[in-house]
Amino acid sequence: MRNALSWLLSILLHVAMALFLLHSVQLEPLFLEKILEVDLTQVEEPEPIIPMPVPEPVPMEQPVAEAAEELPAAAPLPMDKTVVLDDSPPLPPEPEPLAEPEPEPEAVEISTQKTLPPEEELAEDGKPKKIVVRKDITVHRGHEARFGRAMMGDYFSYSSKEFSGHFKTKDNRTISIIDARDTQYGRFLIYDSKNKTLRRLKQAFGKYVYTIGPSLYADEPVQGSVTFLAKNDRIERFILMTDDDRIAHYPRKVHVREQDTSFPGPAGDIDGSLTRPPYGDGHPGVVVVHGTACVDRGLVQGFTRSLSMFNLATLSFTPRGCSGDDPKPATEADLIEDAVAARAHMAGLSQLDAARVGLWGNGQGVPAALRAAAPAKAPFVVCLISDSLNPDAMPDDETLAALDMPVLWFITGRDTARWRSLIATLEALRDKDKKPFTIIVAPLKASQEVLSAEGDQSGWVEQVADNHASLAVSWIGNLKP
Repeated sequence: MRNALSWLLSILLHVAMALFLLHSVQLEPLFLEKILEVDLTQVEEPEPIIPMPVPEPVPMEQPVAEAAEELPAAAPLPMDKTVVLDDSPPLPPEPEPLAEPEPEPEAVEISTQKTLPPEEELAEDGKPKKIVVRKDITVHRGHEARFGRAMMGDYFSYSSKEFSGHFKTKDNRTISIIDARDTQYGRFLIYDSKNKTLRRLKQAFGKYVYTIGPSLYADEPVQGSVTFLAKNDRIERFILMTDDDRIAHYPRKVHVREQDTSFPGPAGDIDGSLTRPPYGDGHPGVVVVHGTACVDRGLVQGFTRSLSMFNLATLSFTPRGCSGDDPKPATEADLIEDAVAARAHMAGLSQLDAARVGLWGNGQGVPAALRAAAPAKAPFVVCLISDSLNPDAMPDDETLAALDMPVLWFITGRDTARWRSLIATLEALRDKDKKPFTIIVAPLKASQEVLSAEGDQSGWVEQVADNHASLAVSWIGNLKP
């Protein structure tokens, strides 16, 4: 009991002493604001930074500025000689099994009125069934359903006519798309100037993707594809992928300026198409006379666009009798009168150089162009003689001797030997009578695919493929005013 009492008194004594000491010591109160204050007056000197040694610059080749894309200028053609570009006959076509052309799918007209099969015409009560057709919606399939009507159906509404034209790559390679859907070919044609290949395009899926087959009339196996691309409401380029190239190409379209026109003629207004180079004014021009036959407009445009691509304006017109549903070609006399009227109209256009607007006789239109040269007061004439022209249809020697303007005689085709008599006559007029005639003999050098192309109007495709336009345009550019 005594020990417990001593322990209790000891504890109380220690507590009393602790309380006394706490009250006897005066501590300065601490405030949070002062605790957060930091003395920044003492600044230490930073350690010096030693820069890394700079390596000596390695001399590099200066980049060469990319020159603007220009077409190579051709050397002037001699006016007192006959130029033979290649007198070797084309190689015989290699035997190749041709696959049967795949029949085109028949167009099916979709109507809002549905016809039921005979067994479903009546309902159970014997009365005709009622068909409710909703007209406030549009049904889309395939890519239109996946990507949406607003994207594929409304925004991308380009006409397929814009697919045709001439497209150029960065290496000055020309790829031509020719609209031959209304001809015996039945489709768009694609010609590659580098590989010398001519193919038909088959629509794969959608509206802008086409496939390329192994030959002109075979679609399988697929060896390439063309995907058209648009920019600013027009077709700008396409993606070309073929087995012949390792990489894809993106040819850009040469946008020549085209417009439908009409001008007065002896028998009334004449419908035509004016094609001008992409830029500028004051270009030379030609009236294209292709004969009295009714030629599909897509083939004529493929040729005139190739001329305008080389800075030559063209005016092509529809021969009389070819505007209606029942074509009735007119006579050559009518064609001559219309050619004279077309040349007068074209020479009066302010955008062109009136002193350099001549006539271009193409194939069967060569005789009419020669006979129209004098009354039309043409400063020059280009005669592109092809397989479609019969030698017996040429004007007589008296008419040829009366020509006093420069004439380019461009004799081409598969068999140029049948024009030896004409060449001899022209050389005599040039050498003896000093006629300003330039004679070029150029047997067709196209690929076997172009040579074997069937069709009554295959000459238009050959002329685009063999690129006769560049040589003729260079001759026109070298004429003295």
